[in-house]
Amino acid sequence: MQYLLIMIACLLWGSSFVATRYALTAGGLGIFTLLAGRFLIASLILILLMLIRGRQKLNGKDLLRLLAMGIIYPGLYFLFETTGLTRIPAFLASIIIASIPALTGIIAHVFLKERMGLRGWGGIFLSVIGVAIVVLLADREVPSTGQPPASLSGVLLTGGAAIMGAVYITLTRHLTRSYQPLTLTTAQTIIGSLLFLPMASLELARGQFYFNLWGLIALGFLGIGVSVAAFLSFNKALSMTEASKASLFLNIIPVISLILGWLLLGERINPGQGIGALVVIGGVLLATWSPKKKELIEKLTRHS
Repeated sequence: MQYLLIMIACLLWGSSFVATRYALTAGGLGIFTLLAGRFLIASLILILLMLIRGRQKLNGKDLLRLLAMGIIYPGLYFLFETTGLTRIPAFLASIIIASIPALTGIIAHVFLKERMGLRGWGGIFLSVIGVAIVVLLADREVPSTGQPPASLSGVLLTGGAAIMGAVYITLTRHLTRSYQPLTLTTAQTIIGSLLFLPMASLELARGQFYFNLWGLIALGFLGIGVSVAAFLSFNKALSMTEASKASLFLNIIPVISLILGWLLLGERINPGQGIGALVVIGGVLLATWSPKKKELIEKLTRHS
């Protein structure tokens, strides 16, 4: 069940790249206007859900942890990632972000005493290699425009985003022992909208936007589908499985984006990228496949 929830989250997060690209280009939205808008929409929906289902009482000693969770993700993560993308090529940023499962494994081992084992670390290594293959073998027959040269500051900022992602997953896994996924998702979403609203106000004041219907539809999808459904699914899964294993599925997101780009935007997939996608999936299966599940399936097969 937990892996199904993670796959739903990854599918929505993977589709968010297509929706974000459209909202920022044809949709005419500024990046911080988009971020503030999606988290504001999500906050309103989540608050409504909490009013319907009932608000969970917060422990005073956890308020700082909840605040830290929201500041780390989406706040610092998106700030570091967005700024980093202006200073290094997108393909390099994707590979750095793919290190989140490895970083999560290390942090979760130290603070949550989770153990990955040899198969787990092997799966992480394979999935990172697969992401690198998918990204590096992307079709570049048409020269990219506006791609910045790699800089040390860009690498450090994007690396900071990866660290923030790993810390967020580990901290959220810890908080799921005390709080429901709806409570955690609502807290981080409200904090995210408050963090991005000032920057969005500056964009709007400068007139760096124009609205159209399809841009608003993309914004609505990002707010409802991605910031609500995806985070609720992922946070629920974190309450059911180890942070290190859950984070490993994030490396499937570039594969989903690749497939959706091919289906919706007409982008091409070459054989090398197909192999890279299979390597990513193989790495995830290696790390998450339990020998006990295999034995159970064999027993059921023998008795059937």
